[in-house]
Amino acid sequence: MTTDRVQGTDGIRGPVCFAEDCCSSDPISALLSEGVLTEEFFELYTFAYCQELLESGFACELDLAVIGWDPRDFSGRFNEAAVRGIRKAGLTAVVVEILPTPAISLYQLHVGAACAFVLTASHNPADQNGIKIFLGHSNLKLFPEDDKRLTERCLHLNYEDLRSAPLTAKLRNEHVAARKVFLDFMSDPDNHWLTDDALAGTTIIVDAANGAFSPLIKDLLNYDACDIVFTNCDPSGGVNVRSGVADLEGVAYISADDIENGLFSGYETLQQILTRGREQIEKLRNNSDLVLGFVFDGDGDRCFLLSYDPYEDRVLVLDGDVLAFMQAKFLQQNHKWKHAPLFVNTVESDLEVGRAAQQAGFETMQFTVGDKWILWQACFNDWQSKQEYYLQKIDVPEFNILLKKASESLHLMVKSSKYDALSSTRIFLTVEKWVRENEGNELVKSAFAHTCRQSNNIFAVGSEVSGHLITLAKTRYGNVNRSVFCGNGLKCAVNSLAAIQILRPTNNTPDFFEWLENPFPSGFQRSLPVYYVDKSLLCEGSKLRDELEKLLLLNANWPGVEVKIEKRREEPEMLLLRVLEKGLPAAAVFVRNSGTEDKLLLYLRGRMEFAERLNEFADNVYRFLLLSFKNKNNAMAQAEQSILLCLSDEAKRTKELCGKEFDTIPFERLLHEMHSCQKLIQKEGDMWSITETGRACLIYSERSE
Repeated sequence: MTTDRVQGTDGIRGPVCFAEDCCSSDPISALLSEGVLTEEFFELYTFAYCQELLESGFACELDLAVIGWDPRDFSGRFNEAAVRGIRKAGLTAVVVEILPTPAISLYQLHVGAACAFVLTASHNPADQNGIKIFLGHSNLKLFPEDDKRLTERCLHLNYEDLRSAPLTAKLRNEHVAARKVFLDFMSDPDNHWLTDDALAGTTIIVDAANGAFSPLIKDLLNYDACDIVFTNCDPSGGVNVRSGVADLEGVAYISADDIENGLFSGYETLQQILTRGREQIEKLRNNSDLVLGFVFDGDGDRCFLLSYDPYEDRVLVLDGDVLAFMQAKFLQQNHKWKHAPLFVNTVESDLEVGRAAQQAGFETMQFTVGDKWILWQACFNDWQSKQEYYLQKIDVPEFNILLKKASESLHLMVKSSKYDALSSTRIFLTVEKWVRENEGNELVKSAFAHTCRQSNNIFAVGSEVSGHLITLAKTRYGNVNRSVFCGNGLKCAVNSLAAIQILRPTNNTPDFFEWLENPFPSGFQRSLPVYYVDKSLLCEGSKLRDELEKLLLLNANWPGVEVKIEKRREEPEMLLLRVLEKGLPAAAVFVRNSGTEDKLLLYLRGRMEFAERLNEFADNVYRFLLLSFKNKNNAMAQAEQSILLCLSDEAKRTKELCGKEFDTIPFERLLHEMHSCQKLIQKEGDMWSITETGRACLIYSERSE
């Protein structure tokens, strides 16, 4: 088996397995044939990328590569292997140990490293791991062109040669220094909007997802002005286990019954919010006090806010769309742009949040899934603002020619969608190098100092509905303060709280909580996952993909609208159907392979008046996906079928479902994904039974063989 790209939406991640427990003889075969990442692959992957940076001239021998991780590798073998790969390639491994992703990416900028590796599977289950890469100087993540080069290099590396290669570079542990840089960054008023006034009367339940924020979150949120309770700060409890943002995606609110007896029973954070809210119910109804939750993911770059609603006795879930809109409105009140500010999101977002942002005076832009695209747009706009200022202030023909060539190269990249983080960063650095080398010129020195002090970037907010939010920040880079963009769950949390308190229309009336839940008129949103799939079946040229495209068009044959299949060059495998009414976006339906998990998803977005049509659409298409795209050779898919067969005649208890065949799979996760995510089974009391959808899935399609 071969492929041109082993990475997904954000780096590479998946189930992990020690090399000695695999059937394959090398790490690439283990990945391609068995679908697992071994510690040997971690070594190969970091070695390959450092090798590329050295051979391309982007890095020099013994330059720095920062590496850190979340707490999921209890053995330490995967972390140690990744460090070995860096050192064998010839870069100095700067180990910062357990820190959230934003802290690791910021530290690589702080020390001028060639790159940073973050070992994490983010919001994925605890039995998975992965690697994210940030490129030095720009802080960009890798784009498809970078991924393809790295994949090609990995496929042609001989691991036996790498196994015996010497450790040619040094190892430095800078955990304490990196931790301090992040603490200083988050305490800098330039990097957050929070004041003591915003905290007064607030109770905050913090959920670190037993992840990378666990060891330092208490130092980061050391506020006397409010009551803070910390939950899920114990890595031994399992990263993302009944904690974090993953299980909250697509949920608008959670009832008290669901927390006490139902789907979210056993979620400590939700129980704490419910308990604290009920204890303070009169205060919450009569003034502006709040009981909130800050909920992160395993590596700390995402956040949802939760709020107790004392009138409905429930917990509201404020996702990335809601938080992005509130932050945009806050910025609008507190910042003056020369041009319309830019609001960026992805196709997963509510269709109406973009419309609301436009009505509020923002220019909007939408990308395919992945915060790397938002990072790109932030950096590209920052480049444009610097270019505009340099052209005004530096009248040197040689420099003007350099700027023109750089601009042409970047715009060609955008036009062709051949995004390349390494090439982009080289272009940024070429211009910066000229400016630095000519600082003896007073005009150049003044212009450079100005661009370091402030940004005329019109980029306001970039977001994913999943809770990645990106706004402008400042960090120390070498001898100067520079603008920086990165996903940071804690920054998202505190800025969202500040925005809520400034923008809130009233005290805690029912209208306030309605506004908190819907600060803009919400559209229709529904996302339906299919787990344990053969992802190749959605590739271009697949017969099943052609059949699915016809099915989408057939089910969108609605009167009075224009329907078309749109190809996104950033993600050609995604099958996207647009619905226009009088030339304006009315709905969107798309199917895409998850880039981070073993699943594909059917997404439906649209104006609320299209809800009935979209629900009918979902009913017709989702069952086809469940029947057609499962990978029968996948152990989880096989176990799923076994459970459905077991329940086909009568309801049974959990212990009656367990068998020896389930010893090698995460059984609780399987039940969760069958029950909460795919709705194939249901539970009443301690009894499991099959649903109508689950019964339909017993009729297996032959297509996926």
